[in-house]
Amino acid sequence: MPNYIAHACGAVEPGYTYSNSKEAFLTSIERGYEFIEVDLDTTRDGVLVASHDWESFNINANQAELQDSMLSLEEFKNSVIYGKYTPITIEEIVDTLLKYPNVAIVTDKISDITILDKYFSEIKDRVYVESFSIEDYTQLRNAGYHAMYSNQIVDLFPVIIENLVDGNTRIDFIVNYTNDDFQEIHRIKCLMPFKIAMFSSNSPDFINEHLGIDIDLIYTDYYNPSDGSFIK
Repeated sequence: MPNYIAHACGAVEPGYTYSNSKEAFLTSIERGYEFIEVDLDTTRDGVLVASHDWESFNINANQAELQDSMLSLEEFKNSVIYGKYTPITIEEIVDTLLKYPNVAIVTDKISDITILDKYFSEIKDRVYVESFSIEDYTQLRNAGYHAMYSNQIVDLFPVIIENLVDGNTRIDFIVNYTNDDFQEIHRIKCLMPFKIAMFSSNSPDFINEHLGIDIDLIYTDYYNPSDGSFIK
């Protein structure tokens, strides 16, 4: 499994992270990422687009006066991120993924299977969804998606124990924070061979210390898989 996930589509250049832009998405593919995280939100007229949330999108698009107001699809497409980047819609994301069969998408904002199936039914085997409850995790797995269980669940360790005892839909993928206690990660991995995806880091020292040992995948902004370096 590739080790790196392009965080919020990755960074085209230093200083411009979390853009979820078309340029970042395409640049990450060109650099050789096989996992690209895209934050998804819905426009005022019900279209799925790449955005972490409307307040941060409006700030990044130099229209902070709109605060957390939802935009229409037309308003979204007419916005400019950081004064230079292009917003990207779900249709453009899916069309691009169909051209690059080795690339998978990771997301943590939408777990409604009805919405996901509307857009990803043809490529659900390449869609990784962070879930925030056992129920969501089970439904996503049963629907054919790669479910990633979030550590934002309170008391994760007892939930894992309960899951082992219950025997239903084994949890095999967990998302974690870089500032979490690695002792708990070791405890969890001793129970079952989980995959651990952790966000986020651009520190070569941190990544070299933990990647492949404590964690399996790392969300990052500046790594360049094509040459193994971090862009500066």
